[in-house]
Amino acid sequence: MALIACLACAGLGANAAPARSSGVAVALDEDPELDGEVRGDPAWRGVAALTGFTQLLPDNGQPATRRTQAHIGFTSEALWLSVVCYDDPAKITISNDGFASDSVAFVFDAFRSEQTALVFGTNPVGAEYDGQLAASGKFPDWNWSTVWEVRALRHDDGWSAEFKIPFSSLRYPATDGAQSWGVNIARVIQRRNEVAYWSPVPKQLSMYRLDYAGVVEGFRPPPQRRDLKFTPYALGGFAQTPATPTRRDEEVGFDVKYSLTPSLTLDLTYNTDFAQVESDQQQVNFGRFSLFFPETRPFFLENSGAFEVGGNGAQVFHSRRIGVADDGRRLRIDGGARLSGRIGRRTNVGFLHMRTASASGSARRTDFTVLRLSRDLRNRSSIGFIGTNRAGRNSRQSYAVDGRLGIGDYAMLGGFAAKTREPGDVDDNHAFALGGSYDSPTWAYRANYMEVGAGFDPAVGFVARRNFRLVGAFAQYTVQMGKDGARGESGLSEWKPHVDFSAFWDFDGYLESGYFQIDSWFVWRNGADLWTAWDFTHEGVRSPFQVAGAVIPAGEYRNSQAVLGASSPAGRAWRFGFFGNVGGYYNGDRVTASPSISYRRDEALGASLAWNFNRIDLPSAAGAFDVNLVQARMHN
Repeated sequence: MALIACLACAGLGANAAPARSSGVAVALDEDPELDGEVRGDPAWRGVAALTGFTQLLPDNGQPATRRTQAHIGFTSEALWLSVVCYDDPAKITISNDGFASDSVAFVFDAFRSEQTALVFGTNPVGAEYDGQLAASGKFPDWNWSTVWEVRALRHDDGWSAEFKIPFSSLRYPATDGAQSWGVNIARVIQRRNEVAYWSPVPKQLSMYRLDYAGVVEGFRPPPQRRDLKFTPYALGGFAQTPATPTRRDEEVGFDVKYSLTPSLTLDLTYNTDFAQVESDQQQVNFGRFSLFFPETRPFFLENSGAFEVGGNGAQVFHSRRIGVADDGRRLRIDGGARLSGRIGRRTNVGFLHMRTASASGSARRTDFTVLRLSRDLRNRSSIGFIGTNRAGRNSRQSYAVDGRLGIGDYAMLGGFAAKTREPGDVDDNHAFALGGSYDSPTWAYRANYMEVGAGFDPAVGFVARRNFRLVGAFAQYTVQMGKDGARGESGLSEWKPHVDFSAFWDFDGYLESGYFQIDSWFVWRNGADLWTAWDFTHEGVRSPFQVAGAVIPAGEYRNSQAVLGASSPAGRAWRFGFFGNVGGYYNGDRVTASPSISYRRDEALGASLAWNFNRIDLPSAAGAFDVNLVQARMHN
């Protein structure tokens, strides 16, 4: 706890934040022609451009190397955005992957909460990507999606794009008169590994730190409208064999989305269809504890970040517990409802109720209910509550409070406390955590403590392991390289030596897992990187367990391993990566090699191949064995 107190003190002495940019959104006399041609469109004539972009990378605070002009306008129906990215057209990097391409992105904090926002982006061929930011500083949830359009155009001056975002697809305060929104704009020039922002941000952060966003005044969105979207589906099929009668299958269902207010949405679903959901990426478990599989079903992905409480393998709510049995079987979802959004400028609400078939195959159904409330406070701070209920053969409930406290510009404290309840007398049914962080341009620190009782079993959550106390710490120093030397694109930019420590003890004081890493990370100006590390591990095994059929006996195991990783610059036609380690593994040895290669021919075709190889040598009758996992992907 002493280290957490130090983090708080460090935050009070943080450097002054860079000045926010400011601009004006303009009411347009006519709709622009949505074709990506901004320069000659009369609708944009006279609209003041947002300019003066500065670099986040590689030379933080310096003017962007290429000129960017952005415009924000609106009509009675839609928010209109345009951008002109001046560049040499022959050198533009284009990919169907928006994160490996030259690109532009806008972030909008309509409530000026400095906590939540929406993100819209595109690249020189008009790829659409959008996301929802649930907490300032975190990465957006890119699974979130709404209705909007964008067109891009390449020309002699570089490229340009126009966005049309219906106000019905946005969330904003239900107030009359002009509104001011938090806004930032990012431009990426891949070949230079350059990221430039309209409103400047310290190098260790990103445009998702909303307290650094610029302020754009003059928005006049329409008053509240109750938009309704109805999506039905029908599936049918039959199977026939000579030995059995014809079997017919028919299914019907629907989804409904209804906007109660511009900031509060009701979703209804009946006989939910997950036929188009992607399969989970295969994982191999080389340890003793449960693997985490993320949610992939669209109905549960929207606003999912608002329901997150917990961490380090103990989440009070994880939606994959709904409609998926413990053995991975998909269970029929009869239907449900979700209410999510804001009441006022700073109160977030979330409610979810679903009914599914029983995992045992009986006629009895299982009901899942989740209630989430949170309140945004000043300086990235918040406080919240979540409650879950699983009603069925074995009813269970869980409750938790959580919060975070921003201190200065760079420091943060956060934590949660949770309790579960189920039939019978269960002891140690609690979990709580407290942690702190500090991120300056030079130093980064983390410290956390977490405790999960043996009886902690959230009704609709995920727990990787129980009955432990965890202590963790991290420290990193960033050395800026070549400030007064060569500025070539291939020069070394940063060296980041750091140490990482974590240890899990059970409630009897027995050390179950320990980890200490000494790492050295090198980053080049073109985006390539290389890291070398030495890991020291401790595993206390009280009961034997199996890995790929081999038995790990009870005992205490102390090992070390050498680690090497590297990746080539993003945005190139060919990209390579590698991760590997060599060292001890419980009572044997392990060698891991994970090379990867990807190729991008143009914006329409790309392919990637990754191979994960593990050789494990244990002193058993089975001897050494190999585990291989190959992933191949082609995309257009």
